Amino acid sequence: MPIIGTAGHVDHGKSTLVQALTGRDPDRWAEEKERGLTIDLGFAWTRLGDEMVGFVDVPGHERFIKNMLAGVGGLDVALFVVAADEGWMPQSEEHLAVLDLLDVGHGVIALTRVDLADADLIELSTIDITEHVAGTVAESWPIIEVSATTGTGMDELVTSLIETLAVAGPPRDLGRPRMWIDRAFAISGAGVVVTGTLVDGSLSLGDQLQCFPGGPVRLRGMQSHETDHETVEPGTRTAANLAGIDRSALDRGTLLAPPDSIGMTDRFLALLKFPPHSDDEISDRGAYHVHVGTVTVPARVRNLKETAVPAAVVTTTSPIPLTMGDRFILRDTGRQLVVAGGTALDPNPIHRPSANDVAVLSAAVFGSPSNRADALVTVHESIGIEALRRSSGGGEPSLGTAIGSTYFSPAAFDQRGRELMATVDDYHNEYPLRPGLPKSEASSRLGGNADLVTMLADALPDLIEEGPVIRRRAFIPELTTAEVEKWDATRSLLAGDLAVPRASNLDISDEVLHALLRRGDLVRIGDELVVLPDQVDTITSGLSALPDGFTVAAFRDEFGLARRHAVPLLEWLDAQGWTRRDGDGRSIRR
Repeated sequence: MPIIGTAGHVDHGKSTLVQALTGRDPDRWAEEKERGLTIDLGFAWTRLGDEMVGFVDVPGHERFIKNMLAGVGGLDVALFVVAADEGWMPQSEEHLAVLDLLDVGHGVIALTRVDLADADLIELSTIDITEHVAGTVAESWPIIEVSATTGTGMDELVTSLIETLAVAGPPRDLGRPRMWIDRAFAISGAGVVVTGTLVDGSLSLGDQLQCFPGGPVRLRGMQSHETDHETVEPGTRTAANLAGIDRSALDRGTLLAPPDSIGMTDRFLALLKFPPHSDDEISDRGAYHVHVGTVTVPARVRNLKETAVPAAVVTTTSPIPLTMGDRFILRDTGRQLVVAGGTALDPNPIHRPSANDVAVLSAAVFGSPSNRADALVTVHESIGIEALRRSSGGGEPSLGTAIGSTYFSPAAFDQRGRELMATVDDYHNEYPLRPGLPKSEASSRLGGNADLVTMLADALPDLIEEGPVIRRRAFIPELTTAEVEKWDATRSLLAGDLAVPRASNLDISDEVLHALLRRGDLVRIGDELVVLPDQVDTITSGLSALPDGFTVAAFRDEFGLARRHAVPLLEWLDAQGWTRRDGDGRSIRR
């Protein structure tokens, strides 16, 4: 069901026109009826031609512009109202600016109250309208002269609306439903009910959804225009009965959507657009409100310099749900004036965006979700997969590499490869006798992503992965001439009997000692002893001379050892499976 939304100056006949078209009074509040003034959003519906159409009636008074902005999201067609007897007025200008900034591309202009104006005044008002809409989205909209009181032009208005709806086409279905809440209330026996205009996807009974901000909810009932539905399509005015949340947690400005389909942010990069006839600039020092969907939040704006298109970083006082491509309105709270609008380029910029970042994102923002995902990957270089989907509106990038929970751009992947190569080289230079850089240390230096290290090691032909380490393929640990000389002296010292000195007393460094142990030139026996491999052979071959159940003393005497050598040697033989201990005795296993 498409949505038609009104716009125009206060008391120009918007609500009267909606009532004449639908037979329903869109003003809901007693105060509105008493004052003859629309204060909040009004809703009505009717059949135009073969199609049911919903109407959103917005207030025209400048004091209620916040409510007006909450009502223009999700429109398919605008019904722009100007009274013939008053002509173009200040809120006509502001409402047109809003429609233009939100790029509401389809609409009809109703020149109302023609029964109160003569032919000359009607012609002047028409000329005035034509001049003001020039260069805006409304430039080509038809202008229909009507009187809701006398019925003049109403048939022509209906025909024009039907034709415009046909040109606009059906509401888009992106498969990711979103409904900005404009009302929330509790009904006895039913619980919490919220209303809004469903866009971008359909909803069905039982759907698990989430309120942003808020928590998870279940959709247990739906109505559209006082009729129960099991499924509602995009573009439908919807009342949703929610389970799992209290009324106090909901208000206008909450977004209802599938879980994890959108992220919350309090800082975003935006492409700016300015109203017609404005200065095309805003001050960094101004006090502003950002309007997105039905939410309004104070914000600070920092213009970016040297960009090819106007862009800024917008910081809000509280987080709002936002996706790349979402449109917003910026209003100066001091001057009470719409000063800009824009499109979210990056919901979560990680640094001060560059001119190139803005160019890349601007080129993709009006494309498909996958185009947006490619741009975000390019700009961020590395971004979480789930964050990328939320920010792009569900996009899957066509470039880059997914590693673990992170997407890397080609440039970022290459850069990480260079970083890993440099890290390996630094490690080889610092520890020339070690077999290579431990993968755990490489992961730590590259941001803690172990999967990235493994993939880089596989992709880089000059690197090789050996067990827990990574090394240059051509790297071979080698002793220096001085280290070889010390090792020769140490080997001669150990080559005597088995009463070898403690390892800490040997004249070699720990690095050399561990290198010799790794390549098998030495065998560690306990914490303090190392022996030569042929000494191990002497011991194992001599075990056959010992009887079953031999004691430490017997072993010590057989090999002429002191107890401080015999005990660690026997414990090593137990651990290696040569002997088995049973109480104070041991037997030979092999």
